[in-house]
Amino acid sequence: MAKPNNNNIRFLSRSLRILFLALTTMMVTGAAQAAAPVGQTIWLRASANNLFVSADLARDSSGPLVADRSVVGAWEQFQVIDAGGGFIALKSVGTGKFVSADLNRGTFAPLVADRTAIGTWEQFTWGDLSGGVFTLRGRTTNRFVSADLNRGASLVCDRTTASTWERFTWGTSGGTPPSDAPPGFPQLIWSDEFSGTTINSSNWGFDLGNSGFGNNELQNYTNRPENARIENGSLIIEARRENLGGSSYTSARMKTEGKRTFGVNTWVEARIRIPQGQGIWPAFWMLGANIGSVGWPACGEIDIMEVQGQNPFRNFGTMHWDANGHAQFGGVFDSSVSLASGFHTFAISRTTTSIKWYVDRVQYFEGNIEGGINSTSEFQGQFFIILNVAVGGNFVGSPDASTVFPQRMQVDYVRVWGN
Repeated sequence: MAKPNNNNIRFLSRSLRILFLALTTMMVTGAAQAAAPVGQTIWLRASANNLFVSADLARDSSGPLVADRSVVGAWEQFQVIDAGGGFIALKSVGTGKFVSADLNRGTFAPLVADRTAIGTWEQFTWGDLSGGVFTLRGRTTNRFVSADLNRGASLVCDRTTASTWERFTWGTSGGTPPSDAPPGFPQLIWSDEFSGTTINSSNWGFDLGNSGFGNNELQNYTNRPENARIENGSLIIEARRENLGGSSYTSARMKTEGKRTFGVNTWVEARIRIPQGQGIWPAFWMLGANIGSVGWPACGEIDIMEVQGQNPFRNFGTMHWDANGHAQFGGVFDSSVSLASGFHTFAISRTTTSIKWYVDRVQYFEGNIEGGINSTSEFQGQFFIILNVAVGGNFVGSPDASTVFPQRMQVDYVRVWGN
């Protein structure tokens, strides 16, 4: 056997090391890309405090991402999108916009879900670590996203190394979408199934009093169980004939304001059995989340279900907004059977271009909001949900001798789907 040449051995050894490093790099890069759950809607949890990352605009109108939530709602869910070139983007379910790490808006620039398009600031590298842990690294800065509690836990893309603050875990939100997902909106992003024993205060608050609420309504709204409660897996809103606080009627008006709001690219649906009778006014509707600052109608209003109790065969779907004064546009759904005879689903889909209305998933009307046409820009924003039963008012008139009390609206569920 010939004696080996040491120069050849050194060359071969160096070549093997280069090949090994190249293969290792390919394996690590490939693993990171493969680990990113592209196409899924997920929650992110900061390893430092074990809390979920949220983009809640109700907490701060500038919308910084903060790791501070113990439960997952729409604000705490993000869709993972392939941005090309091995990068991913994150789209907030709550805002409907992309997460950005743009440093041009401040030296201490938290991540904000406010971009309508994916640029370099909105692209990240997903780094898969052991035990289901991952890191995010901004494309533009090549630095890691951090949830450092020492600065309030806002996520900032500014760390050169990844330690505990820069590590996150993830999981899918809600698992496999239910089989009854509406076409084009496969992801269930929030729901209340009313399966508990009490109304969930994390989802619902109440409007109270007998101010007439701008419609000359006659009821006194309360938060008493006599007027709003969970019963056999349904929410019951009950209008009663009784004297309270100067009113002859009581009822309830529940809302998700300050708790749950929803943007465009969503389908909002409730399964409801309506009450009926002269002067009874059940409604399932939405108002713009900025009503406190801009007022009505500038906040926008979307009526999903409004029925005049004396005609329970017809549902009204309407949009209200400010076009140098109150403007409205809507349509009606006429049913062959009374909508009070059983449960029916009432829904809207809202995208950047249109609002569509449905009863039992049959579309009956559409409104154009593309590009803020006819001053409709308010419908691009965040809205909250309202459920109520009014008594009397301009839309229905007053009860009369034919009106039977109490009248109950039963709500099987409220669900919000996204895409």
